[in-house]
Amino acid sequence: MADIKGFIYTLDSSLILFIITILVGLYIGYFIFKKVYIYTKNNCKVNCDKYFFYKFSNIDWSNPKRAVYEATFYGRLLASNDRRKKIFLQLKKELDRYKYTKTIDRIDKELINLYNLYKQVCDE
Repeated sequence: MADIKGFIYTLDSSLILFIITILVGLYIGYFIFKKVYIYTKNNCKVNCDKYFFYKFSNIDWSNPKRAVYEATFYGRLLASNDRRKKIFLQLKKELDRYKYTKTIDRIDKELINLYNLYKQVCDE
């Protein structure tokens, strides 16, 4: 038993290094997340508007009830400036006539003309 020595206490810094590594990783991860978030936030506005315009301009008018609801939904998302808002309010007034009826036989020319005008304004 004389061969066995007592415990030797040495400075163990592995826990401290582990905590520092985690903190540096979180710090770097935060800045990467922030850059990605800002990049996608700025680009989403342009890409989302393109997507909404695509969906708005390709509404299938063979099912008038669904088309009226889609035109209202995507039209509202596209109304970003004063000119678009004015025209959208006119379009919405026409769309609301059809929205709450039980069945829709066909859409009149005035609504289609307003829809095309709004499409032109959004395309500018």
